[in-house]
Amino acid sequence: MLVKSIISQITYNSLRTLFTCCAVASALALILLLEGFQSGLLMQLKNVALNRGADLIVAQSGVSNFVASRSLLPQLSRERIEAVDGVVEAHPITMVPVIYNKPGYRKSPIFFVVYDTLGGPLKLREGKAPAIAREIVIDESFVVADFEFRVSGIATRASALFTAFSFITYDDMIDFFFDSDLVGDISNLPLLSYLLVELNPGADRSAVRVAIESVEPEADVFEPGELALNDEALGRTLFGPVIGVLISAGYIIALLVVGMIAFASVHARLRNFGLKKALGFTNRALAIEMVLEALVIVFLSFPLALLLAILASSIIESLVPLYQVPVLEPVPLARTIIAALVLAAIGAYLPYRLIARLDPAQVFRN
Repeated sequence: MLVKSIISQITYNSLRTLFTCCAVASALALILLLEGFQSGLLMQLKNVALNRGADLIVAQSGVSNFVASRSLLPQLSRERIEAVDGVVEAHPITMVPVIYNKPGYRKSPIFFVVYDTLGGPLKLREGKAPAIAREIVIDESFVVADFEFRVSGIATRASALFTAFSFITYDDMIDFFFDSDLVGDISNLPLLSYLLVELNPGADRSAVRVAIESVEPEADVFEPGELALNDEALGRTLFGPVIGVLISAGYIIALLVVGMIAFASVHARLRNFGLKKALGFTNRALAIEMVLEALVIVFLSFPLALLLAILASSIIESLVPLYQVPVLEPVPLARTIIAALVLAAIGAYLPYRLIARLDPAQVFRN
């Protein structure tokens, strides 16, 4: 009886149900986009270390992040580490932040990922990795300062911290600092920030790790996954509170939407509820009916919300490739579904007092 009543109510005015689903779907799509924005930010931070292709990563002692941290290793570290059993090669890499501030253009932060033989771009949408002097791989085509590069390739998914990454070799970095308008004290340039360690197949990572820290006491050794998790934690610390407030605001908006829809629905069906109370339906039964109806509306709205979120994320990523908005990540998606159902139940219960105070006799007299 209850299920039949809910189905009848939803199908009775299909146009109103459609508008209701669109309103709920819009609120849920906003939440999905905000959750996707947070997931994309954390994913980008993790991938900086994971995409460098190393078995182990050596950093300055006390440094436990690969992004947004200054690491400076002794220049002889590479030679000592490569002498460790199981190590094939230790590839140097450093990151140099640059602010592009050419007159007539907005200021743009850029990270130079400076590498030698390992650590370059993982995926190229087109072109090739730098092979000759003054070649660069970038996220988008732009000119850095007044130093002219030849764009050899365009990388995909190579950015983090709202900053585009560009990949150049050590020789070009030195030329850049001498020849560009950004030249400063090159003695402060971190020529050796990290070492990407390549191991022999079958080498014991734990044993090699201990051996490296023994021969180079001024360094700490990490697996890429460890640094990736540390960078993710850094992202949560820096941006989690702000994004959390935005996501919370999205949930509040969704709750208000469902609540207003439920209140309007109850107000429009007072005679119907009065008749049911006259026939013996309790306030509790009517409240359960409203909650179940709201849950059905959410189930009907969620596919549309997902479609809207996917469409919006595709537009954002195509217009601003710097950002990733993966709305189909399993954990945030499941969290949004559960939260939407809880909010629907709460929102549908908000007009309960209107039902509880309803006098069937008064409804019939009116």
